[in-house]
Amino acid sequence: MTAPLRRHADPLARKLVPVVREMLLAEVERVAVSLARPKSSKADEDIMEACRQVASAADRLAQAKYGVGEITARKSLERAATALGRAMRKHGRMP
Repeated sequence: MTAPLRRHADPLARKLVPVVREMLLAEVERVAVSLARPKSSKADEDIMEACRQVASAADRLAQAKYGVGEITARKSLERAATALGRAMRKHGRMP
C-alpha cells in the first residue's frame, strides 16, 4: 500500500521544494527581524505618545492658521508640548 505513495511522492516533493524553501526563508527573515527589534520601554512608549500628540496638534494648527480655530489649535499645541516636556522629565530624558 505504501509503494504507490512513494512513487508519486518523489516527483511531487521535487516540485514543492523550491516553493517551500522560499516560504521558509521568508518566514525565517520575518522572525529574525522581530527578534532583532529592540523592545521599547514604558518610558519610550510614553514619550512617543506625547510626540504623536504634539505632531497632531501642530497639524491642526497648520490647518487652522489664520482661520477661526487658530487660537484653539495654538492652545492645544501648547498643552501637548507641555505634556511632552513633562513625560520627558518624568523619564529622565530632559533636564
